[in-house]
Amino acid sequence: MAVRVLDRLLLGIAGLSLVLMLFIFFSDESHLSAKPLARQKSTEPSREMPVTLNNTSYHDHLELKSADVDVALERYFDEIRKNPEKGEEDLRLVDELVPDEEVNTLPASAPTKDTTETKVKPSPAPVQRKSEKVQVMRHEVKPGESIWRLAQKYHVSVATIVYANKIKEKTVIQPGDTLRIPDRNGVFHKATKKESLNEIAKKYKVSPEKIKKTNGLETAMLAQGKEIFLPGAKPLPEIQYIRQKVFAWPIKAKHRLTSGFGWRVHPISGNKAFHTGIDIGAAMRTPIYAAADGVVAFAGDGGSYGNMIILRHKNGLFTVYGHASKLIAKKGRYVKRGQKIALVGSTGASTGAHLHFEVKSTEKHVNPHVALKKTERVAVKRKNA
Repeated sequence: MAVRVLDRLLLGIAGLSLVLMLFIFFSDESHLSAKPLARQKSTEPSREMPVTLNNTSYHDHLELKSADVDVALERYFDEIRKNPEKGEEDLRLVDELVPDEEVNTLPASAPTKDTTETKVKPSPAPVQRKSEKVQVMRHEVKPGESIWRLAQKYHVSVATIVYANKIKEKTVIQPGDTLRIPDRNGVFHKATKKESLNEIAKKYKVSPEKIKKTNGLETAMLAQGKEIFLPGAKPLPEIQYIRQKVFAWPIKAKHRLTSGFGWRVHPISGNKAFHTGIDIGAAMRTPIYAAADGVVAFAGDGGSYGNMIILRHKNGLFTVYGHASKLIAKKGRYVKRGQKIALVGSTGASTGAHLHFEVKSTEKHVNPHVALKKTERVAVKRKNA
């Protein structure tokens, strides 16, 4: 009997323990919530993903407010919201600043669009060469002739004739035109002051000795402007790629940095404040230049920034130029890198002649010291192409 009572007592205690555990479990619902625990808000400026320009990343940028610049940008985007075509036009202008990366090279011996002849029979045999030196013929175009027909007649490529005469492949030649046609494939090249025969040979991938024999040269010395024929060479692409600074310095004349990017004691209020750009001290009315190609998003009174210009660049970046004595670039205009846009002054909240220069996205400020050191790969027109 006593054993049964003890068993019942133990079962009762176990049941109460189970009920108590279930009560504690369901009273704490944090394990059922899909929401993470709220984090305490940080007093530090927030960060975002890097701003980029032509695959150039900027990691140290801060979310800071500079009211006068933000107001100017907000007006700019208000105009775009009211007139979306204006924004598309600005982006189109900026995009046009970037040269096409793909260059169409001329095929070796393909018919051009101005000719559809497919039944023309070429000459029975190539022109016999009496010497290794190139022979250049002068051909007067006759009615019915085309570049493609002449290429077939003289056993050279279309590109050879095109580049020998500095014309385009699609050009329709006219009766009476005079063309120079070499007796073999290749291109002509004018030597510049700094070019040597070996450098030219390496650039076009042709043997220096072959070039000397083809042109009857006794020495590798070339005078500036000397035109030589490069046998078997193909025309160089009209575009070449170089690395250059993403942003150029906005002041080229003698200048000095009077204030950097970051926390400082404000020269007028005396309070500690974050400086969203850099100050470049220069003489009054010193020219200010566009740091990069872009469209003028704002040009006018910038409040504490005085006379201010804001340029919109590729991939969402802006540059700000404040305290100017005179604004030259007009709102909505497209400006090229290095183009004069304003003159140094001391308008607005300023203690002396200087340029306040900023780099920013719509909400974030990039350290100009970092931005001015960044480089990018750009396409430029090749000289002597």
